[in-house]
Amino acid sequence: MNLAARLLTRIIDYGTETYPKSVARRLKQVNGFNLFLVLAYVAFAAFYALVDWNGLKLLSAAIVALVPFFFLTPFFHRLGDAAASTYLVFHLTNSFLVFCAIVGTAAGVHYWLLAAGALVVFFGTKRIHIALLMVCCLAGLFLLVDFRLPRFTEYAPISPTLAAVMKSLAVVGEALIVAGFVYLALRMAEGAESELEREYDRSENLLLNLMPTSIAARLKEHPDAIIADHFDAVTILFADIVDFTPRAGRLAPNEVVRFLNKVFSEFDKLAQKHGLEKIKTIGDAYMVAGGMPETREGHATAIAEMALDMLAVTARLATTEFHEELAVRIGIHTGPAVAGVIGTRKLFYDVWGDTVNTASRMESLGSTGRIQVTDEAKLAIGNSFVFERRGTVEIKGKGQMLLHYLVGKA
Repeated sequence: MNLAARLLTRIIDYGTETYPKSVARRLKQVNGFNLFLVLAYVAFAAFYALVDWNGLKLLSAAIVALVPFFFLTPFFHRLGDAAASTYLVFHLTNSFLVFCAIVGTAAGVHYWLLAAGALVVFFGTKRIHIALLMVCCLAGLFLLVDFRLPRFTEYAPISPTLAAVMKSLAVVGEALIVAGFVYLALRMAEGAESELEREYDRSENLLLNLMPTSIAARLKEHPDAIIADHFDAVTILFADIVDFTPRAGRLAPNEVVRFLNKVFSEFDKLAQKHGLEKIKTIGDAYMVAGGMPETREGHATAIAEMALDMLAVTARLATTEFHEELAVRIGIHTGPAVAGVIGTRKLFYDVWGDTVNTASRMESLGSTGRIQVTDEAKLAIGNSFVFERRGTVEIKGKGQMLLHYLVGKA
Protein backbone atom coordinates (compact mmCIF):
# COMPACT_ATOMS: atom_id res chain seq x y z
CA MET A 1 0.00 0.00 0.00
CA ASN A 2 1.51 3.34 -1.05
CA LEU A 3 1.76 6.45 1.09
CA ALA A 4 -1.35 8.11 -0.37
CA ALA A 5 -3.49 5.04 0.25
CA ARG A 6 -2.24 4.70 3.83
CA LEU A 7 -2.94 8.37 4.49
CA LEU A 8 -6.44 8.08 3.05
CA THR A 9 -7.14 5.00 5.18
CA ARG A 10 -5.99 6.81 8.33
CA ILE A 11 -8.25 9.77 7.54
CA ILE A 12 -11.26 7.55 6.90
CA ASP A 13 -10.65 5.44 10.03
CA TYR A 14 -9.85 8.30 12.39
CA GLY A 15 -11.99 8.33 15.51
CA THR A 16 -13.85 5.09 14.68
CA GLU A 17 -11.49 2.59 16.29
CA THR A 18 -13.40 2.15 19.56
CA TYR A 19 -16.82 1.57 18.03
CA PRO A 20 -18.47 -1.75 17.09
CA LYS A 21 -18.01 -2.86 13.51
CA SER A 22 -21.48 -1.84 12.31
CA VAL A 23 -21.24 1.64 13.89
CA ALA A 24 -17.64 2.14 12.78
CA ARG A 25 -18.65 1.43 9.19
CA ARG A 26 -21.18 4.28 9.30
CA LEU A 27 -18.72 6.66 10.96
CA LYS A 28 -16.09 5.88 8.33
CA GLN A 29 -18.64 6.91 5.72
CA VAL A 30 -19.09 10.20 7.58
CA ASN A 31 -15.32 10.77 7.40
CA GLY A 32 -15.29 9.87 3.74
CA PHE A 33 -18.10 12.28 2.89
CA ASN A 34 -16.44 14.95 5.01
CA LEU A 35 -13.28 14.57 2.91
CA PHE A 36 -15.37 14.79 -0.25
CA LEU A 37 -16.85 18.09 1.00
CA VAL A 38 -13.38 19.54 1.49
CA LEU A 39 -12.52 18.74 -2.12
CA ALA A 40 -15.91 20.02 -3.33
CA TYR A 41 -15.55 23.33 -1.46
CA VAL A 42 -12.09 23.91 -2.94
CA ALA A 43 -13.36 23.04 -6.42
CA PHE A 44 -16.35 25.41 -6.16
CA ALA A 45 -14.16 28.21 -4.81
CA ALA A 46 -11.82 27.84 -7.77
CA PHE A 47 -14.73 27.58 -10.22
CA TYR A 48 -16.44 30.74 -8.96
CA ALA A 49 -13.15 32.65 -8.96
CA LEU A 50 -12.46 31.68 -12.56
CA VAL A 51 -15.97 32.36 -13.80
CA ASP A 52 -16.36 35.87 -12.33
CA TRP A 53 -13.60 37.03 -10.02
CA ASN A 54 -14.97 40.55 -9.60
CA GLY A 55 -18.46 39.38 -8.76
CA LEU A 56 -17.72 36.20 -6.79
CA LYS A 57 -14.37 36.84 -5.11
CA LEU A 58 -16.06 37.35 -1.71
CA LEU A 59 -18.01 34.11 -2.13
CA SER A 60 -14.84 32.23 -3.12
CA ALA A 61 -12.97 33.65 -0.13
CA ALA A 62 -15.80 32.65 2.23
CA ILE A 63 -15.82 29.10 0.87
CA VAL A 64 -12.06 28.75 1.36
CA ALA A 65 -12.28 30.29 4.86
CA LEU A 66 -14.84 27.66 5.94
CA VAL A 67 -12.86 24.66 4.66
CA PRO A 68 -10.68 24.28 7.81
CA PHE A 69 -13.77 23.67 9.93
CA PHE A 70 -14.29 20.34 8.13
CA PHE A 71 -11.05 19.05 9.64
CA LEU A 72 -12.72 19.14 13.08
CA THR A 73 -15.42 16.64 12.06
CA PRO A 74 -13.54 13.37 12.82
CA PHE A 75 -12.64 14.60 16.32
CA PHE A 76 -16.33 14.70 17.25
CA HIS A 77 -16.49 10.89 17.02
CA ARG A 78 -14.90 10.90 20.47
CA LEU A 79 -18.08 12.46 21.89
CA GLY A 80 -20.55 9.91 20.51
CA ASP A 81 -21.62 8.09 17.37
CA ALA A 82 -23.92 10.97 16.29
CA ALA A 83 -21.70 13.91 17.31
CA ALA A 84 -19.72 14.18 14.06
CA SER A 85 -22.83 13.93 11.88
CA THR A 86 -24.58 16.62 13.95
CA TYR A 87 -21.56 18.91 13.73
CA LEU A 88 -21.32 18.37 9.97
CA VAL A 89 -24.97 19.31 9.45
CA PHE A 90 -24.61 22.47 11.53
CA HIS A 91 -21.39 23.45 9.75
CA LEU A 92 -22.96 22.97 6.32
CA THR A 93 -26.07 24.88 7.38
CA ASN A 94 -24.04 27.84 8.63
CA SER A 95 -21.92 27.76 5.48
CA PHE A 96 -24.90 27.94 3.15
CA LEU A 97 -26.48 30.73 5.19
CA VAL A 98 -23.26 32.73 4.86
CA PHE A 99 -23.09 32.03 1.13
CA CYS A 100 -26.72 33.07 0.64
CA ALA A 101 -26.13 36.29 2.55
CA ILE A 102 -23.19 37.07 0.23
CA VAL A 103 -24.64 36.16 -3.16
CA GLY A 104 -28.43 36.30 -2.65
CA THR A 105 -31.16 33.79 -3.42
CA ALA A 106 -31.08 34.18 -7.20
CA ALA A 107 -27.94 32.00 -7.35
CA GLY A 108 -29.83 29.15 -5.64
CA VAL A 109 -27.08 28.44 -3.14
CA HIS A 110 -29.74 27.80 -0.49
CA TYR A 111 -30.92 24.75 -2.47
CA TRP A 112 -27.92 22.95 -1.01
CA LEU A 113 -29.74 23.12 2.36
CA LEU A 114 -32.16 20.50 1.09
CA ALA A 115 -29.28 18.26 0.01
CA ALA A 116 -27.83 18.47 3.53
CA GLY A 117 -30.98 16.72 4.73
CA ALA A 118 -29.75 13.57 3.05
CA LEU A 119 -27.13 13.32 5.80
CA VAL A 120 -29.77 11.53 7.93
CA VAL A 121 -28.29 8.27 6.62
CA PHE A 122 -25.26 8.90 8.82
CA PHE A 123 -27.27 9.06 12.06
CA GLY A 124 -28.42 5.45 12.12
CA THR A 125 -31.80 4.16 13.18
CA LYS A 126 -31.16 4.82 16.88
CA ARG A 127 -30.81 8.56 16.19
CA ILE A 128 -33.58 8.87 13.63
CA HIS A 129 -35.52 11.37 15.79
CA ILE A 130 -32.51 13.72 15.74
CA ALA A 131 -32.15 13.29 11.99
CA LEU A 132 -35.83 14.03 11.31
CA LEU A 133 -35.69 17.12 13.51
CA MET A 134 -32.71 18.37 11.53
CA VAL A 135 -34.50 17.76 8.23
CA CYS A 136 -37.45 19.82 9.43
CA CYS A 137 -35.14 22.65 10.55
CA LEU A 138 -33.33 22.62 7.21
CA ALA A 139 -36.62 22.79 5.33
CA GLY A 140 -37.70 25.70 7.51
CA LEU A 141 -34.42 27.52 6.92
CA PHE A 142 -34.76 27.00 3.19
CA LEU A 143 -38.17 28.66 3.18
CA LEU A 144 -36.96 31.46 5.44
CA VAL A 145 -33.98 32.20 3.19
CA ASP A 146 -36.05 31.93 0.02
CA PHE A 147 -38.65 34.44 1.22
CA ARG A 148 -36.60 36.79 3.40
CA LEU A 149 -33.20 37.27 1.76
CA PRO A 150 -32.79 39.47 -1.34
CA ARG A 151 -32.32 37.89 -4.76
CA PHE A 152 -29.19 39.94 -5.48
CA THR A 153 -26.72 41.68 -3.15
CA GLU A 154 -24.07 44.33 -3.45
CA TYR A 155 -21.47 41.87 -2.07
CA ALA A 156 -21.66 39.77 -5.25
CA PRO A 157 -22.70 41.92 -8.23
CA ILE A 158 -23.35 39.08 -10.70
CA SER A 159 -25.51 39.04 -13.81
CA PRO A 160 -28.91 37.27 -13.88
CA THR A 161 -27.47 34.85 -16.43
CA LEU A 162 -24.65 33.79 -14.11
CA ALA A 163 -27.13 33.55 -11.22
CA ALA A 164 -29.27 31.20 -13.32
CA VAL A 165 -26.24 29.04 -14.12
CA MET A 166 -25.28 28.85 -10.43
CA LYS A 167 -28.85 27.94 -9.51
CA SER A 168 -28.89 25.17 -12.12
CA LEU A 169 -25.64 23.79 -10.73
CA ALA A 170 -27.10 23.84 -7.22
CA VAL A 171 -30.26 22.00 -8.29
CA VAL A 172 -28.37 19.38 -10.28
CA GLY A 173 -25.81 18.97 -7.50
CA GLU A 174 -28.53 18.61 -4.89
CA ALA A 175 -30.28 15.94 -6.96
CA LEU A 176 -27.04 14.02 -7.42
CA ILE A 177 -26.20 14.17 -3.71
CA VAL A 178 -29.66 12.98 -2.68
CA ALA A 179 -29.48 10.17 -5.24
CA GLY A 180 -26.03 9.26 -3.96
CA PHE A 181 -27.24 9.10 -0.37
CA VAL A 182 -30.25 7.01 -1.35
CA TYR A 183 -27.87 4.62 -3.12
CA LEU A 184 -25.60 4.61 -0.06
CA ALA A 185 -28.55 3.83 2.22
CA LEU A 186 -29.59 0.97 -0.04
CA ARG A 187 -26.06 -0.41 -0.10
CA MET A 188 -25.88 -0.21 3.69
CA ALA A 189 -29.22 -2.04 3.96
CA GLU A 190 -28.11 -4.67 1.45
CA GLY A 191 -24.82 -5.06 3.29
CA ALA A 192 -26.66 -5.60 6.58
CA GLU A 193 -29.00 -8.10 4.95
CA SER A 194 -26.07 -9.97 3.41
CA GLU A 195 -24.32 -10.12 6.76
CA LEU A 196 -27.49 -11.43 8.41
CA GLU A 197 -27.83 -14.04 5.69
CA ARG A 198 -24.23 -15.13 6.19
CA GLU A 199 -24.77 -15.40 9.95
CA TYR A 200 -28.00 -17.33 9.37
CA ASP A 201 -26.28 -19.74 6.97
CA ARG A 202 -23.41 -20.16 9.44
CA SER A 203 -25.81 -20.96 12.29
CA GLU A 204 -27.77 -23.31 10.01
CA ASN A 205 -24.62 -25.19 9.05
CA LEU A 206 -23.54 -25.37 12.67
CA LEU A 207 -26.92 -26.79 13.70
CA LEU A 208 -26.82 -29.33 10.88
CA ASN A 209 -23.33 -30.38 11.95
CA LEU A 210 -24.56 -30.95 15.49
CA MET A 211 -27.59 -33.06 14.64
CA PRO A 212 -29.55 -34.67 11.78
CA THR A 213 -31.42 -32.46 9.32
CA SER A 214 -34.87 -33.71 10.33
CA ILE A 215 -34.12 -33.16 14.02
CA ALA A 216 -32.80 -29.66 13.32
CA ALA A 217 -36.01 -28.85 11.42
CA ARG A 218 -38.13 -30.05 14.36
CA LEU A 219 -36.07 -27.95 16.76
CA LYS A 220 -36.54 -24.82 14.67
CA GLU A 221 -40.27 -25.43 14.32
CA HIS A 222 -40.81 -26.27 18.01
CA PRO A 223 -37.79 -24.96 19.94
CA ASP A 224 -39.30 -25.72 23.37
CA ALA A 225 -40.56 -29.21 22.54
CA ILE A 226 -38.96 -32.35 23.95
CA ILE A 227 -37.61 -34.44 21.11
CA ALA A 228 -37.61 -38.14 21.97
CA ASP A 229 -38.22 -41.01 19.53
CA HIS A 230 -38.46 -44.77 19.96
CA PHE A 231 -37.10 -47.09 17.29
CA ASP A 232 -38.02 -50.75 17.14
CA ALA A 233 -34.80 -51.66 15.38
CA VAL A 234 -31.57 -49.73 14.89
CA THR A 235 -28.02 -50.90 14.35
CA ILE A 236 -25.27 -49.34 16.47
CA LEU A 237 -21.57 -49.45 15.66
CA PHE A 238 -18.75 -48.61 18.06
CA ALA A 239 -15.16 -48.34 16.87
CA ASP A 240 -12.14 -47.83 19.11
CA ILE A 241 -8.53 -47.13 18.11
CA VAL A 242 -6.26 -49.83 19.49
CA ASP A 243 -3.36 -48.66 21.71
CA PHE A 244 -4.35 -45.04 21.43
CA THR A 245 -3.38 -44.17 25.02
CA PRO A 246 0.36 -44.99 24.67
CA ARG A 247 0.34 -43.32 21.24
CA ALA A 248 -1.14 -40.14 22.73
CA GLY A 249 1.42 -40.22 25.51
CA ARG A 250 4.34 -39.89 23.13
CA LEU A 251 2.77 -37.29 20.80
CA ALA A 252 2.47 -33.55 21.24
CA PRO A 253 -1.08 -32.26 21.89
CA ASN A 254 -1.48 -30.81 18.39
CA GLU A 255 -0.28 -34.09 16.89
CA VAL A 256 -2.83 -36.04 18.94
CA VAL A 257 -5.64 -33.81 17.69
CA ARG A 258 -4.36 -34.01 14.13
CA PHE A 259 -4.23 -37.81 14.36
CA LEU A 260 -7.79 -38.16 15.67
CA ASN A 261 -9.12 -35.56 13.28
CA LYS A 262 -7.64 -37.38 10.30
CA VAL A 263 -9.02 -40.77 11.32
CA PHE A 264 -12.46 -39.54 12.34
CA SER A 265 -12.79 -37.31 9.29
CA GLU A 266 -12.35 -40.40 7.14
CA PHE A 267 -14.98 -42.18 9.22
CA ASP A 268 -17.32 -39.20 8.74
CA LYS A 269 -16.97 -39.56 4.97
CA LEU A 270 -17.88 -43.23 5.25
CA ALA A 271 -20.94 -42.45 7.37
CA GLN A 272 -22.12 -39.96 4.75
CA LYS A 273 -21.36 -42.41 1.94
CA HIS A 274 -23.50 -45.15 3.50
CA GLY A 275 -26.31 -42.85 4.66
CA LEU A 276 -25.67 -43.42 8.35
CA GLU A 277 -25.86 -41.04 11.31
CA LYS A 278 -22.72 -40.22 13.24
CA ILE A 279 -23.77 -39.88 16.87
CA LYS A 280 -20.59 -38.81 18.66
CA THR A 281 -16.96 -39.42 19.43
CA ILE A 282 -15.86 -40.29 22.95
CA GLY A 283 -12.11 -39.91 23.27
CA ASP A 284 -10.76 -42.30 20.65
CA ALA A 285 -14.09 -44.10 20.23
CA TYR A 286 -16.44 -43.46 17.31
CA MET A 287 -20.18 -44.17 17.39
CA VAL A 288 -22.49 -44.37 14.38
CA ALA A 289 -26.10 -45.52 14.01
CA GLY A 290 -28.24 -46.91 11.21
CA GLY A 291 -32.03 -46.77 10.98
CA MET A 292 -32.38 -43.42 12.77
CA PRO A 293 -33.50 -40.67 12.95
CA GLU A 294 -35.51 -41.82 9.91
CA THR A 295 -36.31 -45.50 9.78
CA ARG A 296 -34.94 -47.24 6.70
CA GLU A 297 -34.57 -50.69 5.29
CA GLY A 298 -31.15 -52.25 5.19
CA HIS A 299 -29.62 -50.19 7.99
CA ALA A 300 -27.76 -53.21 9.36
CA THR A 301 -26.33 -53.94 5.91
CA ALA A 302 -25.17 -50.32 5.59
CA ILE A 303 -23.47 -50.54 9.00
CA ALA A 304 -21.71 -53.77 7.95
CA GLU A 305 -20.44 -52.15 4.75
CA MET A 306 -19.18 -49.15 6.69
CA ALA A 307 -17.42 -51.40 9.21
CA LEU A 308 -15.54 -53.19 6.43
CA ASP A 309 -14.65 -49.83 4.87
CA MET A 310 -13.33 -48.62 8.23
CA LEU A 311 -10.88 -51.51 8.33
CA ALA A 312 -9.74 -50.66 4.81
CA VAL A 313 -9.39 -46.95 5.63
CA THR A 314 -7.32 -47.53 8.76
CA ALA A 315 -5.04 -49.89 6.84
CA ARG A 316 -4.56 -47.25 4.14
CA LEU A 317 -3.88 -44.48 6.68
CA ALA A 318 -1.33 -46.65 8.46
CA THR A 319 0.58 -47.07 5.20
CA THR A 320 0.20 -43.70 3.48
CA GLU A 321 -0.39 -41.19 6.28
CA PHE A 322 1.07 -42.30 9.61
CA HIS A 323 3.64 -44.90 8.50
CA GLU A 324 3.05 -46.99 11.61
CA GLU A 325 0.56 -49.61 12.74
CA LEU A 326 -3.04 -48.44 13.06
CA ALA A 327 -5.90 -50.75 13.94
CA VAL A 328 -9.43 -50.52 15.34
CA ARG A 329 -11.81 -52.78 17.21
CA ILE A 330 -15.41 -52.62 15.98
CA GLY A 331 -18.57 -53.86 17.68
CA ILE A 332 -22.09 -54.01 16.20
CA HIS A 333 -25.50 -54.81 17.65
CA THR A 334 -29.06 -54.48 16.39
CA GLY A 335 -32.12 -53.83 18.56
CA PRO A 336 -34.56 -51.22 19.87
CA ALA A 337 -33.40 -47.82 21.13
CA VAL A 338 -34.54 -44.37 22.21
CA ALA A 339 -33.03 -41.22 20.70
CA GLY A 340 -33.53 -37.54 21.42
CA VAL A 341 -32.02 -34.13 22.03
CA ILE A 342 -30.58 -33.19 25.40
CA GLY A 343 -29.22 -29.92 26.71
CA THR A 344 -30.33 -26.30 26.48
CA ARG A 345 -27.11 -24.49 25.52
CA LYS A 346 -24.97 -27.11 23.78
CA LEU A 347 -27.63 -29.24 22.15
CA PHE A 348 -26.74 -32.85 21.54
CA TYR A 349 -28.55 -35.64 19.68
CA ASP A 350 -27.93 -38.96 21.39
CA VAL A 351 -29.26 -42.52 21.54
CA TRP A 352 -29.79 -44.71 24.62
CA GLY A 353 -30.82 -48.20 25.53
CA ASP A 354 -29.61 -51.77 25.93
CA THR A 355 -28.74 -51.90 22.22
CA VAL A 356 -26.18 -49.12 22.70
CA ASN A 357 -24.67 -50.76 25.76
CA THR A 358 -24.42 -54.12 23.99
CA ALA A 359 -22.77 -52.60 20.91
CA SER A 360 -20.25 -50.89 23.19
CA ARG A 361 -19.43 -54.21 24.85
CA MET A 362 -19.03 -55.86 21.44
CA GLU A 363 -16.29 -53.33 20.73
CA SER A 364 -14.56 -53.49 24.11
CA LEU A 365 -14.56 -57.33 24.15
CA GLY A 366 -13.63 -57.61 20.49
CA SER A 367 -10.33 -58.34 18.78
CA THR A 368 -7.85 -55.98 17.16
CA GLY A 369 -8.62 -55.34 13.51
CA ARG A 370 -11.87 -57.34 13.62
CA ILE A 371 -15.60 -56.63 13.56
CA GLN A 372 -17.53 -58.39 16.29
CA VAL A 373 -21.31 -58.68 15.89
CA THR A 374 -24.08 -60.18 17.95
CA ASP A 375 -26.32 -62.91 16.64
CA GLU A 376 -29.13 -60.34 16.32
CA ALA A 377 -26.91 -58.11 14.19
CA LYS A 378 -25.84 -61.11 12.05
CA LEU A 379 -29.46 -61.97 11.30
CA ALA A 380 -30.24 -58.33 10.44
CA ILE A 381 -27.18 -57.97 8.18
CA GLY A 382 -28.20 -61.03 6.15
CA ASN A 383 -26.61 -63.68 4.02
CA SER A 384 -24.81 -61.31 1.64
CA PHE A 385 -21.89 -61.19 4.07
CA VAL A 386 -19.47 -63.81 5.36
CA PHE A 387 -19.24 -64.40 9.13
CA GLU A 388 -16.92 -66.40 11.31
CA ARG A 389 -18.49 -67.92 14.39
CA ARG A 390 -16.70 -66.92 17.56
CA GLY A 391 -18.91 -68.87 19.93
CA THR A 392 -20.73 -68.20 23.14
CA VAL A 393 -19.25 -65.51 25.37
CA GLU A 394 -20.27 -64.34 28.83
CA ILE A 395 -21.29 -60.67 28.56
CA LYS A 396 -21.72 -58.61 31.72
CA GLY A 397 -25.37 -57.80 32.27
CA LYS A 398 -26.43 -59.98 29.34
CA GLY A 399 -25.26 -63.49 30.20
CA GLN A 400 -24.21 -65.94 27.54
CA MET A 401 -24.34 -64.48 24.00
CA LEU A 402 -23.56 -66.07 20.66
CA LEU A 403 -21.06 -63.83 18.85
CA HIS A 404 -19.59 -63.70 15.36
CA TYR A 405 -16.89 -61.90 13.41
CA LEU A 406 -17.89 -60.11 10.24
CA VAL A 407 -15.29 -61.17 7.67
CA GLY A 408 -16.44 -59.64 4.39
CA LYS A 409 -18.98 -59.72 1.63
CA ALA A 410 -20.15 -63.03 0.23
